[in-house]
Amino acid sequence: TPIANPRWMFPNWSFGIREDEVAKNVATARAEGADLVVLLSHNGFDVDRAMAARVPGIDIILAGHTHDALPEPVIVGKTLVIASGSHGKFITRLDLDVQDGALKSYRHRLIPVFSDVISPDAEMAKMIEDIRAPHLGELTRELATAEGLLYRR
Repeated sequence: TPIANPRWMFPNWSFGIREDEVAKNVATARAEGADLVVLLSHNGFDVDRAMAARVPGIDIILAGHTHDALPEPVIVGKTLVIASGSHGKFITRLDLDVQDGALKSYRHRLIPVFSDVISPDAEMAKMIEDIRAPHLGELTRELATAEGLLYRR
């Protein structure tokens, strides 16, 4: 990111987890009456686990960036850390029982998405087709050929 966003262009912009800012936001949410604090993150699973351990009051972290698909939430202290994979391969269903301002219990399911089993929404498929149509030649143009297997988790 420093290459794409050089310091001379963005002198007051920095990267890193500002745990004190997250803690302030959690405290503000609680003070305003939030029964539950859910953090949507794109920091990566290891960073999210560390944040769950160091920032009190977060009930659930929905983790992203590392493309992990966890069959069960990882519990760090009182925080559930949930990761649902990437590229639409899974969705997570999370049913919560919240009583008296606290999470009492939950049910979690990591559900695989089988594109050959789920029929696409016809209206949305048509919209996508119409948007892609003028660009189809460019979208299907071969740019290169790999000599070996390319893998991305």
